[in-house]
Amino acid sequence: MDGAKQNVLNILDRSEVQLTPQAYIREIQTLFSMSRAEAKKILQTLVHEQEVSYHYLYGATYVEKSFLRPVQISDHFILKPPGFGTALTPGTIEIIVEQGISFGSGTHPTTQLCLSAIDFCLNEQQMVRCGPNFFCADIGTGSGVLAMAMVLSGLGSCHAYEIDPVSINEAQKNIALNHLEDRIRVFENTMKTEKNKFSMIAANLRFPTLVALSKMIFDSLTQNGIAVLSGVREWEARELTTTYAAIGFELIRHQEQKKWSAFILKKVMKKGIEEKQYKNGKKKS
Repeated sequence: MDGAKQNVLNILDRSEVQLTPQAYIREIQTLFSMSRAEAKKILQTLVHEQEVSYHYLYGATYVEKSFLRPVQISDHFILKPPGFGTALTPGTIEIIVEQGISFGSGTHPTTQLCLSAIDFCLNEQQMVRCGPNFFCADIGTGSGVLAMAMVLSGLGSCHAYEIDPVSINEAQKNIALNHLEDRIRVFENTMKTEKNKFSMIAANLRFPTLVALSKMIFDSLTQNGIAVLSGVREWEARELTTTYAAIGFELIRHQEQKKWSAFILKKVMKKGIEEKQYKNGKKKS
C-alpha cells in the first residue's frame, strides 16, 4: 500500500468519532489541500478497492475500514468475516463475525477495549477459572462478539442479553457461524439478578446504564468474579470506578483509547461493607 493511501486510511484510525462520508471528505481535503471533488474521488476509489465501506447506524451513514479480511484485535483474538480459512497464526482465537448494523469493522474503541480486557483476563493472566461448569454473561450483546470471545477462551457457557431485535438476529447468526449454539443462549430481555452465578460479566454499555446495573452485576457474580465494562468516556471514568468500589469491586485494570475507557473489576467484599451490612441486619448469623 502506498504512503498516500495509508495516510488517508490513518484518518479513520486517528479520529475520536465516527466520520460521515462528508466529514471524511473534508479531512482528506485538509490533508492534501485539494478540492472537494478530488477528495470525493479518493473516497470513491477506496470504496471501489474495498479498503473502506459505508456503515449504517441509527439512520446515519459512516465510513469505516472495510471488514473484508481478518483483523487482529488483541494478542489472541482475530475477528474475521465468513469465508476465510482457519489457523492464521498459532495460538490465536478466531471469531467469525458478519458485518452488520450492530458490528462494523471491529475497530471501534469500545469493542477493542473489551476484547483486549477479556483477552487479558482469560488468556494472559488466567484470572477466571474456565471449564464447562463456569459461566459468563454479556449484557447488551449486540453482534455477540464478547460472548463468543469469553466462551472460545474457555468459559463453559454464556447468557447473552439484548433488547434490539436486529442485534438479536445478528448475534444468533454469528453464534451459529462459530458453531456455539449449544453454549451461548441469547435472551431478548434485560438481565435480571442471577445470584452468585457468573464467573465473568461483560457489558459494553453507556455510563448511566452501567451505573444503574452496578448492584445487579455485583450480585450476579461469584466471589472474586470479574466484570469487564466499557462504553465510558474518559471524563466519566472516576465516577464509575467510585460507584463500583463503593459496593465491593476492586479495580484491576483501566485502559483508554480515543477518549473511551474500559475497566476490569473484581468482586471483593470489603470488611467495612460486610460490617455495615451486619449492623443493618442484612446478614444472618
